[in-house]
Amino acid sequence: MGDRGCLSLFGTNAETHRMLAEHLTSEYFVKTEARGRSVDEWKQRPEQPDNHWFDCLVGSAVAASMQGCLLFGTDGLPMSRVGRTSFRELQKRRRP
Repeated sequence: MGDRGCLSLFGTNAETHRMLAEHLTSEYFVKTEARGRSVDEWKQRPEQPDNHWFDCLVGSAVAASMQGCLLFGTDGLPMSRVGRTSFRELQKRRRP
């Protein structure tokens, strides 16, 4: 409990969180290396097709991190805020 990457749930009844646990374990990662970099590639387990709650949890964690949120007790410094970019600016960058 409390370690980096820890996700704790309330209560002691495992059945209460069974569906969430099934969604969170529906994928696994394979370390992939190409062009001088290494990434974790996530793959779906064929016997566990549902992963919507996993996707929502990961998306929420990414959004919170991008906004500079930190968990209590972590020693990391908040990320510097990046200014907003308009759609028009993105289009201009894309053009040669």
